[in-house]
Amino acid sequence: MKLAFYISSLSGGGAEKVLTTIANTLACKGNEVHVISLEKRPQFYSLVPDVNLHTSNNTNCGKLMEQIKDYIFIRKCFKNIKADVSISFLMRCNLLLIVAGLLSKEKIIVCDRNNPLREHSKFSFLISNILYKRANAIGVQTKQIKSFYWKSLQSKIFVQENPIDNVALEQQLDGDVVTKENTVISIGRLEPQKDFETLIRAFARVSIQYPNWTLKIFGVGEKKEFLQKYIDNRQMTAKIILCGHTQKPFLELCRSKIFVLSTYYEGFPNVLCEAMEAGLQCISSDCVSGPRELIDNGVNGWLFEIGNDEQLAELIKRCIESDDMMIGIRAKESVKRLHLDKNISEWETIIRRIFLSE
Repeated sequence: MKLAFYISSLSGGGAEKVLTTIANTLACKGNEVHVISLEKRPQFYSLVPDVNLHTSNNTNCGKLMEQIKDYIFIRKCFKNIKADVSISFLMRCNLLLIVAGLLSKEKIIVCDRNNPLREHSKFSFLISNILYKRANAIGVQTKQIKSFYWKSLQSKIFVQENPIDNVALEQQLDGDVVTKENTVISIGRLEPQKDFETLIRAFARVSIQYPNWTLKIFGVGEKKEFLQKYIDNRQMTAKIILCGHTQKPFLELCRSKIFVLSTYYEGFPNVLCEAMEAGLQCISSDCVSGPRELIDNGVNGWLFEIGNDEQLAELIKRCIESDDMMIGIRAKESVKRLHLDKNISEWETIIRRIFLSE
């Protein structure tokens, strides 16, 4: 089968990681796979040689001209590739792909990868609900997100959680014996959505009682300088470290003892899934959506109120003091349903159903 995947870029991010994982696996199974990226930013996730990569050359133009050139590029790829099924990730590409395929009978699947009520304006969400009627299927990550869309779209929407490439994660360890450190870890883009300020305030409280513990935050983004000053102003420079990108996030997770996701909102948090796969004690904000679908509070992890640094600090202390291995064991067991072989099999079933549909 000939498949085309469309996305804004292949730089670091959850949607980009899921797309490359699915594209690579389907290509290795004998499908002709194309990946179309609108931006030529440095590629963080690698594609196997069997995947055909198409990138846009649009640079240094105004926003309106960029949108026009993006549409022309997508339309050109859509017409030239003639895929059996085209699959788009993220609203920007979703809308452009639907418009590009308006006069075509080719099958289109669009996938939203975040909470659309938080990620986009009300007007953008209105437009997406209108244009998504022209898609053959709409992929979301949780039942809660599915409920946000118009009733007229519900029959087209399928819920597909993100895969965990458990084999690739284990390869990051290179067979080494990993030594645990007294580290709380968080991974994510340094952007407002992730609310690292709450985590920093919480850990500053924890550090008073547990000075031999360190908080490591991996990721890059627009708030790096702000967050560094936020840390420095609390005299936590030696205890809270902004570590930048890492090519081996699973290795860093396995070296740590506690994982925290302090985000305001999510679609389905890949990094929380991977932290649970690593068997860590995991703490997450009780945000929309994803964490509540993954964590049974007090059983395989912990949930706290968004922005509540006092509650988060108490949960981190609780994890330090109890060192409850069963929480991590149950976390690892609960995400087995997301392992790549099962998830890809479900994707193949969805794609085949859309291809064979009238």
